[in-house]
Amino acid sequence: KIQQLKMTEVATPSPNQAEVILVGCGCPLRGMGWYHAVQMLGNECPSAKLCYIVEPWFLGAGASGPGGAEFAEFKSKAEADNQVGFYTSLSHVPPVTDGVKRLALISGRTIDNPRLLGEAIAAGCSVIYLEKPGATTVAELETMKKQAADANVEICMGYNKNVCKYVRNAREFAASTEGSHVTFVSNNTYENNASSL
Repeated sequence: KIQQLKMTEVATPSPNQAEVILVGCGCPLRGMGWYHAVQMLGNECPSAKLCYIVEPWFLGAGASGPGGAEFAEFKSKAEADNQVGFYTSLSHVPPVTDGVKRLALISGRTIDNPRLLGEAIAAGCSVIYLEKPGATTVAELETMKKQAADANVEICMGYNKNVCKYVRNAREFAASTEGSHVTFVSNNTYENNASSL
């Protein structure tokens, strides 16, 4: 059964925004994807427009289980207030419009990420933000990296604040390696200052 939004108006990005597909929203107040959705719906990331949410569990078998009612309430509000489209699969999301930059934010189960990355590429995403840890093995991550590179798709990787010492090490390594750079972007509620690190 394909469950998807049936409405005439669907959220569209402005010319200076990426069209975002959130894959793996999860339960409100519990799922990392839901927190990302709230940030985008609250305009905390002005370069991103949340247009679609792919959530197979709560739009399918999990709808009547724990968290199902909370997700249904979130879905109704996001549809009504923000014209977000909801789908059970990336393959059901409408094709990307010419000239639109499409980004997938994958926040699903780690074991599903290699498959979801391939589906996001097939759905026309030119950038993929992959929540940590990305995959269950380094070999899978290497395969995913090659798959994205072959499709000319950029991958950005999320990280936890509790790994800041590794972030510092990455920055130091980049500083000591000619021609390299590392860019970190955070939408956390922490203030951007040394004491918050």
